[in-house]
Amino acid sequence: MTGHSEEEATSQSMKEGREKRVSFPPDEQMVSDFVERRAELQEADSLTLTDIILAYKQSCEKHHVKPNPKALDQLKQITCVTDRARCFDLSGEKLDYCSCESLEEILKSVQFDFISLQGAELEENSGCLWRLDACNMPMVDYAAQALSKALLTSRLTVLHLENTCLSGKPLFTLVGALKRNVALQELYLCENNLNGYQDSMQLGDLLKYNSTLKTLDLSNNTMCDSGLEEICDALSSQKTGLRTLILSNNHITHLGMSHLQNILPRLKTLETLNLGKNILENRGIHTLKESLMINRSLLQLGLASTGITCEGAVTLAEILAESPQIQRLDVRQNQVLAGGLMALALALKINRSLIRLDLDQHLKEEKVSCQLYPILII
Repeated sequence: MTGHSEEEATSQSMKEGREKRVSFPPDEQMVSDFVERRAELQEADSLTLTDIILAYKQSCEKHHVKPNPKALDQLKQITCVTDRARCFDLSGEKLDYCSCESLEEILKSVQFDFISLQGAELEENSGCLWRLDACNMPMVDYAAQALSKALLTSRLTVLHLENTCLSGKPLFTLVGALKRNVALQELYLCENNLNGYQDSMQLGDLLKYNSTLKTLDLSNNTMCDSGLEEICDALSSQKTGLRTLILSNNHITHLGMSHLQNILPRLKTLETLNLGKNILENRGIHTLKESLMINRSLLQLGLASTGITCEGAVTLAEILAESPQIQRLDVRQNQVLAGGLMALALALKINRSLIRLDLDQHLKEEKVSCQLYPILII
């Protein structure tokens, strides 16, 4: 009987442990965030160990937690703050949200080769990283493998990897993990020299197998028309998924618009498409005309610096006149003169969805009448 009672008590305590309660303080007591202000700005190289320990203790005081003795002991053993320390061991320590916030003073001043959190009692809201910015650092070999391994189980929702030398094997490694990731929503891969061959094939696979990614920024790469074809092929197989696709400055030409032409009528979720700084010219806009009229998901279209003239502007005006949902159109840095502007102005009298039309502040060569220009300022 005693053993049976103990089992019941254990079962009951486990049930109680799984129960979660949520409560909110009164509005006047709620604080969403705060910024710690330093009395004096100091260069990292000029900080002494005493400065770092003092800053940590002050941060602990502000967050109403006691300084961690284990952390203090390890700080005192550091001989030179400008050199990398071997290890910062916090294993077995209870680290709640405020404790982690206080440790920031140490982590931003001292570089460690290894940080151990084994067995640390991290709270649910202190053990979650939602955004990682790893721009401007080579993501090759071990770094790419380590990041990919972490992405298999992380809750990361935003990942910035601009200018990280991802082209080739690093991208292959990264995509292998992201195809199984169900948390990431925004991925920024600008300025990685991604090409329209192997790299675009990897990105195509990513879009085919990952339906949780909402934003993909590939600006300032060399995807070319062949890369756009791979992306479009992947998008055509998505039922739900990508909402924002940024392809500005990717050496795409009017020939690549045929790939977009084929899939735009079928896309149900894509809301933002940026094709700026590509040589689309009037021919490219004309190719997209019918498909843009049919599409009912696209809300924002970026066509800045794409070689459009008045002819292309007239085509866009026809699209605006038929579109019931487009909200923003960017045609800056194009040779759109008075004739094209007049066509856009007439389209705006019919269109009821457009909220913003981006035009050059100073018109080129020709002057627009005083009655026309105010109509174009949305």
